[in-house]
Amino acid sequence: MSPAAARRWRWQRLGLNVLAVLIAVAAWHVAALWKDNLLVFPTPGTSLSALRDVLSEGDQRHQLVITLRRVIVGFALGSALGVVIGSLIGSVRSVALTLEPVVHFLRSVTPVAWIVPATIWLGVGEGSLRFIVVYATVFPVTINTLAGLAQVPVNKVRMARTFGASRLRIYRSIIVPSAVPYIVTGMRLSLGYSFMSVVAAEMVAGKDGIGYLIYNSRIFFDTATMFAGIILLGAAGLVFDKIFSVAAHRGLARFYAGQVNT
Repeated sequence: MSPAAARRWRWQRLGLNVLAVLIAVAAWHVAALWKDNLLVFPTPGTSLSALRDVLSEGDQRHQLVITLRRVIVGFALGSALGVVIGSLIGSVRSVALTLEPVVHFLRSVTPVAWIVPATIWLGVGEGSLRFIVVYATVFPVTINTLAGLAQVPVNKVRMARTFGASRLRIYRSIIVPSAVPYIVTGMRLSLGYSFMSVVAAEMVAGKDGIGYLIYNSRIFFDTATMFAGIILLGAAGLVFDKIFSVAAHRGLARFYAGQVNT
């Protein structure tokens, strides 16, 4: 694609994104007017006003920082653990026979089901909340790591061994390049799960954070603040996903460029 065509495509994509947002906001506004009860279903304008109030107050702003910190820590720990578990299952047969059934069993259980047990074991606070985020994050990365290892070309590995390549050389030159795109995809999925799980955990077992802010707003029947929290979470998730996507794209491009040069 030529530079001019690429620029046109970027502008077209931006225009379509803006159009989609405008349509969604218009539909929201019409639905709120049809409901005709702003206390139950606030309009976009009322919700944006509440969002401005949330962002203008230091204590309320801090709730977002707390939630994002939990997402980042839980996502990092869960992703690292997922890569390790997936690599062990994919590389060591005895580990696969032992852990793979456990992984498939646990990944079928929603993180929400573990919130109450986690609070009993770890108490109400950071420990239980981070446990839930790690739990939500680890399995998509584990499964995608396994999928990536399954795509490793066996013929190339055998050929490399025939020519006397070391295990480290095979791992670096064949196994990692095959598995990395799958791992990155799993991490991107897990990033979204991190946001979803932390909100649920904060609603049930948190004393602060955006999830707690949304849930606590029910006491005053403040649906505008609830919607403000939802908008804030969606915007934060969108920004984080975009940052991760761009960083992953550039990182993979440099990684494979380095593979070609070695």
